[in-house]
Amino acid sequence: MTNSTAPGPIVERVFVETGVDTDRDGWLDLVAVWVKRPADAGDRVPAVLVANPYMLHCNEDWYDLYDVDRNLVAVPGQDIAEEDVRYDFSVSPEVTPEHVRPAAPAGPAERVEWNPDDFECISVLYDHLLARGYAGVFCGGLGTRYSDGVVLTGSREEAYAFRAVVEWLHGDRRAFADRSCTTEVRADWCTGKVAMSAKSYLGTMQMAVATTGVPGLRTIIPEAGISNFYEYYKRGGLNLPALGWQGDDLATLAKYCTSRTFDPDDFASIRDVYEASQAELLAGQDRETANYSRFWDERNYLRVVDQMRCSALIIQGLNDWNVKPDQAVWLYEAMRRRGLEAKLFLHRGQHVYTYGLRGSGTVELIDRWLDHYLRGVDNGVDRELGVTIESDIDQRVWETYPDWTSRNSTFVLPIVSVAGETTAEGSLAGEAAFTDDLASTCWVRERGNDESNDAAWLDELVLSDHPCALRYRYRLPDGLHLSGIARIIFEAAIDQPTGILSAMLVDVGERCRLTAEPDGDATALTDSYEFTVEKTPSRYRVITRGWLNAQNRTCNWRKEDVEPGEYYHYELDLVTADATLPAGEELELVLYGTDVQETQRPFVATRVTVRQDSIRCEIPVIS
Repeated sequence: MTNSTAPGPIVERVFVETGVDTDRDGWLDLVAVWVKRPADAGDRVPAVLVANPYMLHCNEDWYDLYDVDRNLVAVPGQDIAEEDVRYDFSVSPEVTPEHVRPAAPAGPAERVEWNPDDFECISVLYDHLLARGYAGVFCGGLGTRYSDGVVLTGSREEAYAFRAVVEWLHGDRRAFADRSCTTEVRADWCTGKVAMSAKSYLGTMQMAVATTGVPGLRTIIPEAGISNFYEYYKRGGLNLPALGWQGDDLATLAKYCTSRTFDPDDFASIRDVYEASQAELLAGQDRETANYSRFWDERNYLRVVDQMRCSALIIQGLNDWNVKPDQAVWLYEAMRRRGLEAKLFLHRGQHVYTYGLRGSGTVELIDRWLDHYLRGVDNGVDRELGVTIESDIDQRVWETYPDWTSRNSTFVLPIVSVAGETTAEGSLAGEAAFTDDLASTCWVRERGNDESNDAAWLDELVLSDHPCALRYRYRLPDGLHLSGIARIIFEAAIDQPTGILSAMLVDVGERCRLTAEPDGDATALTDSYEFTVEKTPSRYRVITRGWLNAQNRTCNWRKEDVEPGEYYHYELDLVTADATLPAGEELELVLYGTDVQETQRPFVATRVTVRQDSIRCEIPVIS
């Protein structure tokens, strides 16, 4: 009887020669690459690359967060022009090495075992794609175990190291069977057509590589990827990383991902270079001013979208407060402005995979997307570009729009105080003030980001008549579908030379709401979960927030003097949101200072006085 069991996949490891030398030893850095490809494919196959700095495990003991219980520093007014913070993308990070590896005869790659425990952050999607005839290609990148170099998170060097793997798959770059570099390995099993996919930092690296314009990269599928690192770690001149990760910053992530430390002898050989690179990252991230700079401009991939040659299927959670939805929307809009093919797929989850989200069709969409862009199948997916959004009223409903911005009109929120006091014209007049003083709130500094502590602070901010905030609430007679980036404009004076200004929009009304919590396994491939609906009615939900350093009132790259008591014009863009409010619900605007969940937490009490007739809340809505 013939055994009809299909042969297992071929698993190989190669070492791709990059064009950079980040460990400064005179040799071009090598990066270790694992290939998992069909054994019985016959013809050549396309490849899906996962650029994964977490892949070979991380330094959990090195992940030390910065102390955020610190006063905001008042920085003397700065004379910094926009051109001063622009990175020169025309200069390649690739170098001419001191030592050149000689030509080597072609030969086979090293066959290795695939043990899932050896790797992190590789989803089940790639076994599915393998069964459909795609090769999975996995690389940890610079500074990770078995590779050369140092981790320079988000840098052009990091992008070009991963780019080199695409070039090898396309036939334009060398790889070797082992670190002795005596046998060259060619990707002759590959069609030369490459996609990139995966989530978070892995999604970010897709954008970094795509914006180098590398030939062979036909499409990317970033899930919750970062298009602008500044807006991930900072915002408006403030240190402001992901919700739940206060005190995080870029140098910390680089340290966390430096898995070369797991080989003590190897790490000892680069310790001095590693420490120098950490010093450069510490200086560049600039926790003192938190200004945008050339360092951050280098890590802003939106600046070089015009270099992209590929399409993108951009997947993002609307309730993701790790990688905020702005990041996806900005990339989508930048690509569409340049005539590039892009689809934006927005779900109601947090920082999760949606392969198993019932009714989403995520896996089927990815299959069709890859078949079209890597195999040339005319399945119509390129005619389905635009924006698909999961409803927050019925999560099984997915609404599709031709694009993002043109579907919106602007609703100007009537500014009505919670007390309901208005002028004869229906608007508020006079001044109102709040005191940014954590000592006067129910939030206890010693408890930090305890869940109940944060919940009590939010309750007080949204629901109580408390001097730590100004609240304006408007009942919506016809309901409202907010979708986009809301803007808050106002004039204010503060009694200190600096201060934190924050705002949030809140949906107030007692009802059971859809949450972002999955009711099953969010890592499975198909039909494993939906998002839960509250069993007990909640009184409100925070829709979106925004933040600003008062000294960055005109731009995020320089500080301007603030004269205590003098009025200045402020504009805060809130984080991209999509929320449906039923008729009779109340929409509340909250103006406040310290956001205990997001910003630094100063000890200084700061009084902020607002001209109420200057407040304007512009909300993008779908009519």
